[in-house]
Amino acid sequence: MSGLRFESTAALVVDGDRNGRLAPIHPLIGVVGGMGPLASVEFLRGIYSGGLWDREQDGPRILLYSDPAVVDRTAAIHNGAYDELRRAVETAARRLVDAGAVYVVVACVTAHHVFADLPADLTERCVSLVDVIDHELSRATEPHLLLCTSGAVSAGTFAPSRLGAGGDRLVRLEPADQDALHREIYRLKTGGWPLDGLDFLRRLQARYPARAAVAACTELHLVARAAEEAGLAAEFPMIDPLAIVADRIRNGAL
Repeated sequence: MSGLRFESTAALVVDGDRNGRLAPIHPLIGVVGGMGPLASVEFLRGIYSGGLWDREQDGPRILLYSDPAVVDRTAAIHNGAYDELRRAVETAARRLVDAGAVYVVVACVTAHHVFADLPADLTERCVSLVDVIDHELSRATEPHLLLCTSGAVSAGTFAPSRLGAGGDRLVRLEPADQDALHREIYRLKTGGWPLDGLDFLRRLQARYPARAAVAACTELHLVARAAEEAGLAAEFPMIDPLAIVADRIRNGAL
């Protein structure tokens, strides 16, 4: 997956201008949101909750471009609307970069399918959630259940040939279970209660030889956050790329 290699990012160094004013501690981060909107808003909430800065002026600088009108990603992959999806992602990322964003987070894993066809000057600024997942899997020692949209499955986003050494730790869903997960993701998109999603995932997990999972759809960030806040995260450990990126932004590593 082309894009900014996550482990290579670093915070901007504090500097000053000729009037002695401090430059911002954090670079401006652009977020391509709205796919879906609840997940991208929760991502922002995760960045700012539990802040480690003394003044609000020292907090992360985020520019959210939220456009729920972007074509459905799975439908685009299945129905030949790839170019429409690519144009939408490119337009959003370009507007964020033109507005001053140093890095761009596309808060939809399925939309990462178009990264390879974005202009090079955009992909070098994009933080790849797929690379984040791959990096975390490379450090894992146990199997992880792959939880993603049917569009990501069809696009081969997590095909072994596209992942590093961690790819062999993925346990993939049977077709009927994948269809059920896709429906659950769309329930979450329309405001379904996230902890009900945790119950669904528990039942799904019981049928597979994996205690941990990968939240390879940003709607599942809603479930992971709800489980954490309810004290239930240990019952269903997940690699959640949005949570990892939020931590890096909050701590100044991105």
